[in-house]
Amino acid sequence: MRSTTFLLCLATLTFATLTAKADDQPKLEILPKSSVITKAIGLSLALTCKPNVQNPSLITQLEWRDPKNRKIDTNTDSSSPYVQQLTSEPGAVLIFTKLTEDQAGDYTCSAKYANTEAIEATIKVDTIIDITWVDAPESQFPVLGKDYRIRCEVQAKPAPIVEWVRNKVAIISSDRYVTDNKGLLIKNVRESDDGLYTCRAVVVSTGNVKERNIKVEVQVPPQLNELKEISIIEGEQASVQCSGSGKPPPEYTWIKEKTRENLATTDRFDVKKNTGLLIINKVEYNDNSVYKCIAENQAGRAETTVKINVLIKPKIFEFINITSPIDTETKIICKAFGRPTPRVSFRKLSLKDAYTIGPQKEDKRIVVEQSNDPAKGETYGILSISRVNRTDDGLYECIAENEVDAAYKNGHITVEFPPTFEKTKHYPPVWTWDNRPGNLSCIAESIPNATIIWRLGGVEIQNSPNMKIINNGPQSNLIVSAYSEKKFFTKYECIAKNRLGDATHFIELKQAVVPGNIQQVTRADLTATTVKFNIVGPPVLHGLPLRAIIVQYQTERERIWDTAMNRTWSIDAPYIVENLVPQETYTFRFAAKNDVGIGHFGAQELITMPRRSVPAEPKILVSNLHENSTRDFVANSPYADHFELRWNVPSDNGDPIDSYLIKYCVSHRVNGEWRDSTAECSTEITQSFEYTHYELNQLSADTTYKIELRAHNAIGTSSPAEIRVKTARVGRYYGASSRSSVSYLLQAATLLLPISLRLNLC
Repeated sequence: MRSTTFLLCLATLTFATLTAKADDQPKLEILPKSSVITKAIGLSLALTCKPNVQNPSLITQLEWRDPKNRKIDTNTDSSSPYVQQLTSEPGAVLIFTKLTEDQAGDYTCSAKYANTEAIEATIKVDTIIDITWVDAPESQFPVLGKDYRIRCEVQAKPAPIVEWVRNKVAIISSDRYVTDNKGLLIKNVRESDDGLYTCRAVVVSTGNVKERNIKVEVQVPPQLNELKEISIIEGEQASVQCSGSGKPPPEYTWIKEKTRENLATTDRFDVKKNTGLLIINKVEYNDNSVYKCIAENQAGRAETTVKINVLIKPKIFEFINITSPIDTETKIICKAFGRPTPRVSFRKLSLKDAYTIGPQKEDKRIVVEQSNDPAKGETYGILSISRVNRTDDGLYECIAENEVDAAYKNGHITVEFPPTFEKTKHYPPVWTWDNRPGNLSCIAESIPNATIIWRLGGVEIQNSPNMKIINNGPQSNLIVSAYSEKKFFTKYECIAKNRLGDATHFIELKQAVVPGNIQQVTRADLTATTVKFNIVGPPVLHGLPLRAIIVQYQTERERIWDTAMNRTWSIDAPYIVENLVPQETYTFRFAAKNDVGIGHFGAQELITMPRRSVPAEPKILVSNLHENSTRDFVANSPYADHFELRWNVPSDNGDPIDSYLIKYCVSHRVNGEWRDSTAECSTEITQSFEYTHYELNQLSADTTYKIELRAHNAIGTSSPAEIRVKTARVGRYYGASSRSSVSYLLQAATLLLPISLRLNLC
């Protein structure tokens, strides 16, 4: 037993000694440590060779050799492997910048230790081909009803296994789905085959796996809707819509069959290839034809035809003015063209209705006839008038109509007649003053124009220092320089003649003077800074009309009217004096003015202005005021959610207005009376004195509000101007500008809120 133990201990000691000697042997180590390195082609690789010796400084001739035992150099410009020496310690790195399949094999690192002993180490580099998509487009387009292979061709070494997945479900070969090394064959493609397919490649030996998502869109050949025959109008722009279906959406082409023109490249035509819209600019009659619409996509082609008829608006190419003496017969002719052939009628512009075909019921003298030529598209209309009188003179309208449009043209019938002064015989007399010449104007109506002469006391007037004649018809002016001589203030005779007869008219020349005194002045209204008067002017029964009323005013302390302030009002204007000083006493006097000059001042008024006070009540401006009763007024807002309040600036009563105060409440009609809800009122709104308008927003639809408006100055607040306003229903609109539909949706949502919350939102 002891001998056995001894032998075992001896054997252990001997093995340990041998092992220690083996570890002390010089050798080379290759990192990473492995007998075989497996890498995919195209990747980079670095193999580091380092000596494992007691004294590394004794290592020499450290180098790498390729599988053909050729030394690998340090040329980094080559695509071949190259060697780079370590700088911090002995060692050499073999670098593959991009592995290729032919670079696989055994690579040896060798060196000499102490210049005597050769040492080396070997490592095997094995290359594989990573999974590569050879032909696997990410978007593919099968055609409805046809067989289609979804392409997914894969390359790898070792060879991969290919699987197909759709919507996380594996696809198994069946009557419709067949898999092969080129892809997945789908038979009789349906629209439901649209979707995302996954092509999965697996290399079992390496465990490598890759997936390719392929979007499949089934294409559908175009199908066109039938087009119905249409009519378009010459000279206008027209469009024809060719529409259909297809996937992807087809592109459209339009062809004119008569000329075989592609309208996309033809003048006046515009083809929207993506929508199928054909636009014809400035339609011509030769556009009358059959047109073909063609729709094409990657899946196929479809076509349809449409007949386009060109209609022509009526055109009046002849309507000539005519002249006829009174009590004779005349005709006026109108010629028109169009397709379809137009109907022609006549209307006198001073009458509402057109004449009917044949004799007119109201006036048998007037007869209308017409004839047409459908081949030429022409129509002739004839308006005949027997025993023409002056009422027949004037503009006549020829109306040519067809189903497309109507054309209008004016012609004139001139009726000749002897002179007359019917329109001027009641003219007022001619006035003159301050030695100004009197201008007597005589206008005679006649066709042809009349010749005019002037007479005074039965003697024809000739040009002289006191009288001058300007023109002798149809208007003539006699300029009389009266120089205050009473003999010239009399009646003058105007005689007009033409080849059909003559007429006489008398015109009187009178001397004018300034107006008389103001008859009456009363005070109508008084504020701290303004005064309004009611004024009755002097009578003007036998004189020139009044042009203005003039007021002069000054303070009671002033006595000289030469320095007084003045204001001129036009007749019947509001007689208001503004910008007066509160509590000041003024003297006012008044005079009237006509074309001759200003009359005497009189009708003096002594007025003491009130003290400064709160502003006058503003006046609210509403254009569509609606009266429900003698005391209730309701204005309609054209909008459902807002109302613009406008007002006039009131008198400030001596202290400038600094703001306006606005408040509004919901108002209900109860037993015929308006009641305002104090719980449904807005807070008081302050508006700057610079504005005379304010927009009330976020109102409730179909609701009546009472609005109060006050003016404010440093003294206080005016009495309120009030108005009730009713908003429109939701979606209803009365005004000139609309709000967006989003605004109305928000408004409708607001209506669901409590009234108190809605008013707070304002």
